[in-house]
Amino acid sequence: MSGIVEHYQGLAQNLIETLGYEQAVQVAQQYAWYGVVEELHRLSGEYGHTIH
Repeated sequence: MSGIVEHYQGLAQNLIETLGYEQAVQVAQQYAWYGVVEELHRLSGEYGHTIH
């Protein structure tokens, strides 16, 4: 399971670095990458704000 979490963390970090936080969240939600969305929120200090 930790491999998946590490994968989400890497994707989230790359999206933030490439697109910025707001656009990274939009892209992750568009592709239904809910684990990545959660990680993006965690990285920004917001917990549990995933929209399903």
